[in-house]
Amino acid sequence: MGTILEHNTQHESVLTALQKWATQCPTKLAVIGEQNSSLTFSELWQAVQHAKHALMALQAERIALKANNSINWAIIDLAAIAANIVLVPVPMFFSTSQVTHLLDTANVDTLIGNWEETTDTVGYITALPVYHRATHNKQPQLPAGTAKVTFTSGSTGQPKGVCLSMTHLDKVAQTLANELILSSCPDKHLVLLPLSTLLENIAGLYVPIILGISTTILSGHHLGLTGSSQFNPSLFIQALQNHQPQSLVLTPQLLMALTDIVQTAPEAVSHTIQSLKFVAVGGARVSPQLLSKAHAAGIPAYEGYGLSECGSVVSLNRPDVNVLTHQKISSKAHPQRNNLQGSSGRILPHCHVTFSDDGEVLVSGSTMLGYIGASTQPTLIATGDLGYLDEDGFLHITGRKKNVLITSYGRNISPEWIESEAHAYTGLQQMVVLGDGQVSLTAIIAIQNSNHSSVQQNRKQSLKQIEESITQLNTLLPDYARIGSIIVSRPFNQLPALITSNGRPRRDAFLHYFQPELSKLDSTKSDNVTM
Repeated sequence: MGTILEHNTQHESVLTALQKWATQCPTKLAVIGEQNSSLTFSELWQAVQHAKHALMALQAERIALKANNSINWAIIDLAAIAANIVLVPVPMFFSTSQVTHLLDTANVDTLIGNWEETTDTVGYITALPVYHRATHNKQPQLPAGTAKVTFTSGSTGQPKGVCLSMTHLDKVAQTLANELILSSCPDKHLVLLPLSTLLENIAGLYVPIILGISTTILSGHHLGLTGSSQFNPSLFIQALQNHQPQSLVLTPQLLMALTDIVQTAPEAVSHTIQSLKFVAVGGARVSPQLLSKAHAAGIPAYEGYGLSECGSVVSLNRPDVNVLTHQKISSKAHPQRNNLQGSSGRILPHCHVTFSDDGEVLVSGSTMLGYIGASTQPTLIATGDLGYLDEDGFLHITGRKKNVLITSYGRNISPEWIESEAHAYTGLQQMVVLGDGQVSLTAIIAIQNSNHSSVQQNRKQSLKQIEESITQLNTLLPDYARIGSIIVSRPFNQLPALITSNGRPRRDAFLHYFQPELSKLDSTKSDNVTM
């Protein structure tokens, strides 16, 4: 059965849409899972209602959901909305210290899912174990209307909790659904990113429900995706071939992998690629060269831009079509084109974008309720990104205002955080971390350099010690923040152009100076350690 055609561009909530499709098309598949499991819209609605009452019986106020992608994850998420209970999705790739920080900051009273260290199970909801958790006497303040608290991957060691209302999330989801209706509406979505990621939570669950289309939800190990940045290309392409999705959400690194697969074995994957109508790419900047390669390979990839504080998506490129006939047309023949490679797309209707005097992107009209503990809702979000709007209204992001790195898997990382952690390890006192837009991080590490034989022997020992120290450091870091490559340098004080007068690194200068070495690293590997 194809896409349900009674779409509208009015605003409706996710739950209202789910109830509507359960009534109008009760036997149409809503969600497809592993081992041929599936639920129709009617069955999903019933499952959500059942889980809603189970959650309410727990008298839970703040739930932390930590589980791999599954139909059950989606049911708990929707049931929490229906029960008006705050949900805190927990990324599976967070480190133990980050999870502890999340639970304490949000003062979570109920745990659902994979909590191996917890043994006092109080029951099960949709086959996921449920645990009570002791809380502080004083609940941290949440802004009124908070439905979901999403914790970013953490540009510092301790991520902040972004409080979002369901009204806000409904608005974002409906806007994205409207954009797809006006371009190339898919019939079937495949969830690839963790549902704990706000972008996939909205695009992979809420938008399909509003559109009345099916979404396939599989755990990461069935997709070749584990942690936040481990990737198995053969499992990835097998999943695409098995499920033939028409829409995906990818990070730049996954788009690169898919493009390489298509170019390497075009005949084997041609049918799969032909089924795709819309591939959204976000989480980090996408190079125009990669988008050109993807389009040449037949992948309909379109870059967007957003951040959690704005409910995820702020701007988006989409296919150029004739609105009346839904036929794709050449952008040259359409003065109001909808995509421009190298840009982050047009600003979506629910947002308003302005710029500070120094070029920072400022977003209003679609803002979070605040961070946990905030007393007032911000009316303007300072994104930390630099950019501009061109004369045709396309948003261009030119860089980061501060030093935060964004890996090609879309993880935000503060290099100062890792560098400060490294100080506790032998041989890592002089270390600068690079890796913006890369698969993994690279550490520039300074050691003594001399031709004297005794110093050369010490240098070999130092290299061995550095490798051991990096291994130890990596065990304490979340997987997306681990060091993947090492470049050895002479002491930084012998390179005065690379440091400030007080010894701080000039990061742009480091990137330029070590570019020849960086370009030799194997960018396709996330565990590439070179000495």
